[in-house]
Order: sequence, then structure tokens, then C-alpha cells
Amino acid sequence: MVNERYGIAMAETLLYLKGISQDDINRIPDKFMNFLKNNASQNYECKFDYTRPLKELDLKNETRGLISMICLEYWCETEEQKNSFREHLNKNEKQYREELRKKYNIDVFENRKNNEHEHNIKENINVSEVAMVDYKDSAFRKILNKIKSLFNI
Repeated sequence: MVNERYGIAMAETLLYLKGISQDDINRIPDKFMNFLKNNASQNYECKFDYTRPLKELDLKNETRGLISMICLEYWCETEEQKNSFREHLNKNEKQYREELRKKYNIDVFENRKNNEHEHNIKENINVSEVAMVDYKDSAFRKILNKIKSLFNI
């Protein structure tokens, strides 16, 4: 048995495939279709509006991955189609990462490294400045040191 997440994804994939033409379904090997059927979650219920495009359906990421894999492996007939589909996937991935970077400000980690470097430089400067300051003994310390020197302590 597969992970529950993937079981749900397989159930959604099978439901999605019900809205696809029979010619396209026939291009998918029976062995793979049986794998999907045998491992699909039996408890998960979902409904699709088949009139809406795939990108507008509320699908799990794993489902989208399975459908993409089916498209690449079984529905793209030529290498040119496969390369075009891969380029489309790469473009979508870059766009998704850019949205994440903007949404969660991933550059914070870069800024943090730069800030730590600047902080270390400032600490080094401060240490240097502290090292240059002359230390002056208090009057009490001077007297105590003089008495110690008289007794050779």
C-alpha cells in the first residue's frame, strides 16, 4: 500500500481520466492503469467540473505530477512534443519559485548572511577600538601595587 497522500492523488487522477477521451486513455498501459486502480484511496471522494481547464481544478500537487507524467510519457508522441512539454513544466516551475520568493521573501536568508558578515566586520572594528584604549588604574589600585612592590609580593 502506498502513502495516503499518493492514494488520494491516484484517486483524483483516475477521476480526472474519466473526463478524457477514450483514445487518450487507451494510450496509457493497462499495467499502469491497474497500478492506479489498486493503489487509489477507496475513502477519498472528489468531484470535478470537467468543463473547467486542468489548472483551475482543485487538485493535489501529487495529482498534478501524475497527470504531467502521463502526458509526458504516454500522450506526447514525438521528442519535439516532449521537449516542448518539459520546457513548459520548467517555465511553470520557475514562475512558481519566483512567486514563493516574493510571497515568503526567501531573500531574507541572503540578507541575513550579509548582515551577519557586516556585524562581524563591525565587531572586529569595535575590538580594535577597544584594544587601542589605554587602561588607567584607579588611585586605589596604584597604591596597592606600590605597597606590593615594597614587599616584593
